[in-house]
Amino acid sequence: MPEKKKFFVVTTIPLSFIFFKGLLTHLKKEFDVHIVSSPGEKLEDAQKNDNVIAHKITMAREISLFKDFKALFAFIVLFLKEKPYIVHGNTPKGSFLSLIAAKITRRPIRIYFLHGLRYEGTFGFKRNLLIFMEKITCFCATDIYAVSNGVKKTAKKELTKKNITVIGDGSPNGINLTHFDPDLFKAQEERNKISIHSDDFVFGFVGRFVGDKGINELVKSFAEIAITYPQVKLLLVGVFENELDPLEQETVAEIERNPMIINVGFQKDVRPFLMCMDIFVFPSYREGFGLTLIEANAMRIPVISSEITGCDEIVVEGKNGFLVPPKDQQRLKDTMLFCLANKSIIQSMKNQSREIVAQKFDQVIVWENTLISYNELIKK
Repeated sequence: MPEKKKFFVVTTIPLSFIFFKGLLTHLKKEFDVHIVSSPGEKLEDAQKNDNVIAHKITMAREISLFKDFKALFAFIVLFLKEKPYIVHGNTPKGSFLSLIAAKITRRPIRIYFLHGLRYEGTFGFKRNLLIFMEKITCFCATDIYAVSNGVKKTAKKELTKKNITVIGDGSPNGINLTHFDPDLFKAQEERNKISIHSDDFVFGFVGRFVGDKGINELVKSFAEIAITYPQVKLLLVGVFENELDPLEQETVAEIERNPMIINVGFQKDVRPFLMCMDIFVFPSYREGFGLTLIEANAMRIPVISSEITGCDEIVVEGKNGFLVPPKDQQRLKDTMLFCLANKSIIQSMKNQSREIVAQKFDQVIVWENTLISYNELIKK
């Protein structure tokens, strides 16, 4: 039996390996899978969960010349020692450093997987610098994949003339419909745990609490709605990130003081909290795909999403959710009010939400298509 080729999956921070949960194990059918990221407990968890070899290289998420050169040198040393056949770059900084190192050390297959476009939502010098870095990453890659057709279209226009592949209908890892199964939970029992009444209408959000996720607009819209409608709640699941794009102080204060806003913080298992929601609200400014949207839909929760790259390929207007322009607080508020006033319509959308996800993003199909695609690269 021939020796399996080494397949190195790289992310800037280990938390990003959550997007590959299960996929790494599937790739092990054909490859000797290694993971590379900054050190941390999440890296150890990923190593243990998928039974793969982990390599630690400290990387700064923001631009830092000294730290970046140090990390680049560490990648070169690692690749010269381990000689991976495939280097699979994910997240902007991890891809930038690893694929430069992979090209320098002449690794045969260098994949850049575009999960999104970091420069969207930035301006001026920073935007130009981020675009320049993306172009270098694309130049160093032998093969480029995109998480959605929207990302592919923009990247082809702004970053590279190379061919870009989207696997199936997109998504980094598909959705595990056996895991995200609403029949495993009883909604009211989950609501009782966090003091939500049966007649409360619950808007919810899962993700990072940062500006470009649209949290400022969401909290302001909800606060205005709550003045008129006392039986509404806003359920927030996630963590504050104050390094790159902190929330406005007014937003933080509103979250802390408003008794109708329930902040449960970071949760390893978001399913019970999705079951508490009537509508999942995702007013993000930029996304590559919008994984949390399909998680909510899989749990039969319709969504309100920004009409942005990736998300507009998931949401079918009036079927599994609604689309609103990003940063448009008034449209967001109006759509939330529509949902509140038309509960029968929202109820009828629940089953359609799960059916749409099952047809397009079933994880088993995504995994198999991914394995086929990567094997084709070797044959080519």
